[in-house]
Amino acid sequence: MKKIHFLKALKKSYFIFFVFTMIAVGVNAQETENGNQSEEELEFNAEEAFEESEEFKRNKLALFLGYSWIPQGEDEDTGEKETIFVPSIGFSYEYWFTEKWGIGTYNDIEIVKYKVEKDDENAELERENALSLAVGAVYEILPKWTAIAGGGLDIDKNETLPILHLATEYVILEKDSKELSISFSYNNKKYYDTFSIGLVYGKKF
Repeated sequence: MKKIHFLKALKKSYFIFFVFTMIAVGVNAQETENGNQSEEELEFNAEEAFEESEEFKRNKLALFLGYSWIPQGEDEDTGEKETIFVPSIGFSYEYWFTEKWGIGTYNDIEIVKYKVEKDDENAELERENALSLAVGAVYEILPKWTAIAGGGLDIDKNETLPILHLATEYVILEKDSKELSISFSYNNKKYYDTFSIGLVYGKKF
């Protein structure tokens, strides 16, 4: 993000220099009938336009679409342990206090019914359309690359589980205030773990 801001600032500086040069040539050649703007006025307008283009956007809303895989899953027919792949959708909201630090809420739903083994127990746990609600701190490691750490609850009609939520996102496409990122996440849900990968489409404002 800072690199993009630097390039924009550099382009803006070249543009301002070009404008000032053209004005100076025009003033020396001929005075217009209505007069010309002073250098101070032009500099003020240029700085104002630059500040508007570089305005720090604190809010980000995003949609998530991806898949989770669950190593502790069970085959519904045989009851044997197997890795389960689960489609999931979700949304998130982030508020940035600075360009490096923010806080967010990360929520997704697994749109499928499945069973998992409980750790150290001769029992199984059934999950159906489980909804994960997590709150976490978000930190920008490098421009376009963020890390998230937090916790929350995983809820369905059978049982509510505490979760640990860890994730990272990297922006692969960016235009204006819109971003397309790839996301990797890990959730520890008390009895079992889930690993997720997906795409995040977000808008800053």
